[in-house]
Amino acid sequence: MVVLITGASGGFGSVLGKLLASEGMTVYGTSRNPSDENSEFPMLAMEVTDAESVARGVGEVVEREGRIDVLVNCVNEMFIGSVEEQTVEEVRGLYDTNVFGALQVCKAVLPVFRDQGGGTIVNMSSLGGLLAVPYMSAYTSAKFALEAMSEALYHEVKRDGIDVVIMQPVAMHMDRPATGAHLRTVANANSESASHQMVKKMAKDTAASKLTPEVVARRVHQVITSAKKPLRVPMDRAKPLSIVKRLAPQSVINRLMAGLVRELR
Repeated sequence: MVVLITGASGGFGSVLGKLLASEGMTVYGTSRNPSDENSEFPMLAMEVTDAESVARGVGEVVEREGRIDVLVNCVNEMFIGSVEEQTVEEVRGLYDTNVFGALQVCKAVLPVFRDQGGGTIVNMSSLGGLLAVPYMSAYTSAKFALEAMSEALYHEVKRDGIDVVIMQPVAMHMDRPATGAHLRTVANANSESASHQMVKKMAKDTAASKLTPEVVARRVHQVITSAKKPLRVPMDRAKPLSIVKRLAPQSVINRLMAGLVRELR
């Protein structure tokens, strides 16, 4: 099985690539600036917001292996900020990566899948794909968009033997600094902003999380090797919240979010 993982230079993508390679799969990772330090699987240069870069990367895997069986989109950007604080340029940049970047790679592999008679796309969403969270409108709305695109694609290509899977993990406990490029406020967030409190809350929740990249990677492995693949795979707290979102009246969601806002202020 040949697997292409975007955003595999660190974090979850790197963990997933190592696990799949250890299971005997042929893995290729991508990064804007790949290095030779990773010995578990080869890394290719790919900028997901650049159509030519994506085409080159996908083409290189097909040239080397003759096929691609699984695409896992792990490229992800996040920042915290209210609708008023964030700029349109910041939101556009996040969408370029999290939505249009994923879309661009999906479009590049679909002809490959059709030519070979099938394949699997795994798009990494999160709890943010279930709930519109205050001070995270850019991130959660991008995940909503990713999930809508993925679900529509699922129905479009199912009859062609192509599977689409949406993974919904919660924040994973990773061995890295509590905050940084992966968890930051927007540039315009002042020192008194609740956005800073949200960053602290998320850092605390991540540190306390029992969900690790290894656990999520193992679940991805189970999904891509199973005969029947589900559209959505909620994990940890995303399981009960997916039920709440589906069945509870909006007033319940409103009370939940009002409590969060009070906590931050």
